[in-house]
Amino acid sequence: MHEAIKITITRAEGPTALCGKPTAFEGPGCWEASRRWLFRQSTTYPAQGGYDKHDFSVTFADGYVYEGRLDCKHHTCDGADLNVAAHVRGFLRCYAGDRRPFHMTPERYEAFLARQPEVVADCKDTLARYEIPAA
Repeated sequence: MHEAIKITITRAEGPTALCGKPTAFEGPGCWEASRRWLFRQSTTYPAQGGYDKHDFSVTFADGYVYEGRLDCKHHTCDGADLNVAAHVRGFLRCYAGDRRPFHMTPERYEAFLARQPEVVADCKDTLARYEIPAA
């Protein structure tokens, strides 16, 4: 399995002075370093009624780059989305057919997956090839 070598996070919403500045975390501890940074920043995220978007990329040792978006909330909120690894793993597992969202019935989830077999295959492949820590 290929390990992550770099995670870059760029805040897209929130106080203007904090937006548009990529912050990179490199090396074997990049998952944990990015999680700690997001948590420390969370006092600047909405505590109720919203979130601040953050774009991110994860570069793996073989050159593959996974890109996504976090919807960050204050750390006291449910679903604060402050852990890149948990976000990536959760997304991939959902689209790979391994984790049904609570709001979907089993039938609706199966239909959702059936509409995009290439996405399901890609997510399964990504989970099998890349090391993404469990939350």
